[in-house]
Amino acid sequence: MRNLILLFFVVFCALANAQQGKVIKGVKFYRIISNSKLEFKKDAQNNFYAEIVKGNDFVFEYLKSDDKHTDRTDDEHFERILFAVNKNKKKFYYSDTTLKAAFLIGCFCRERGWYTFSDGFIKGEKINTTTWKVEFDAMTKPDPSRLANAITRKFIANFTPHIQKVLKKNDPNSHH
Repeated sequence: MRNLILLFFVVFCALANAQQGKVIKGVKFYRIISNSKLEFKKDAQNNFYAEIVKGNDFVFEYLKSDDKHTDRTDDEHFERILFAVNKNKKKFYYSDTTLKAAFLIGCFCRERGWYTFSDGFIKGEKINTTTWKVEFDAMTKPDPSRLANAITRKFIANFTPHIQKVLKKNDPNSHH
């Protein structure tokens, strides 16, 4: 009887604690990474991926992460879209054959991984010295190897420069 009461108490505490899990709010941002370029690559298993490297263009990045629950495992989900624009342009329009953008899904799902966009458009215009207004409406190619259908993403957003914090030598937050 004592073990049964102890088991009941442990289960009760576990259930009560599970109800008190915290939610870490997701984020969404649209940023421009200057002095960079976007390279499309393949890994050793011939899987596509995109990488931001030093260059002379702007890389535009859209990142969205969903809410995370501290009392759940495997509920993380994020999306990332990358595309590059020549830094000297004031306007751009990419569609179909000129559309070069990468899409990453991060999750515990079969659709996770990198995709390219095949149909649609991306257009943008510089609206002041630091901000670009961008309209994005594109679709990925279906990927039978992941049982993934075509994925469409649409948004209209203002992209602003990404400012990296420069840490001083004696800054306790610096990781030298």
